[in-house]
Amino acid sequence: MSEINFAECLYFSSGRINRIIAKISDQQFNQLGLSSTAAFMLMYLDSDTDINPSAIADELSLDRSTVTRFLDKLEHAGYITRTVNGRNVTVTLTDDGKALQPRLMTMWSDLNEHYQTILGKAGEQQLRELLNQDFETIR
Repeated sequence: MSEINFAECLYFSSGRINRIIAKISDQQFNQLGLSSTAAFMLMYLDSDTDINPSAIADELSLDRSTVTRFLDKLEHAGYITRTVNGRNVTVTLTDDGKALQPRLMTMWSDLNEHYQTILGKAGEQQLRELLNQDFETIR
């Protein structure tokens, strides 16, 4: 048996916590038939302006191909429309996508409260702030 202590590895430790956090989030948004990524895309699109897929990718720290794949699913579900004008693509919420926003925001709030219940309010805030700070350093 290996003598390696995987808990000393940043990749292992961050991946382990990410899988737990992602599972909780996916369970929350799955109530609407959405993945966490799809739900966050829809919440980001909740504005009166058209948004291009690159802006979505930048805001949510996703690969462009991942954004395209999720937009395909959201368009098929009737939550968004994409408009092509030459080389430019813009994404807009449909009426169904707009109608979903209050539920998404409630679920997001509930999700954050769930994390605070697990980690404690101060622990959740400390972990979130540390991750955001380190993200800015690494990117």
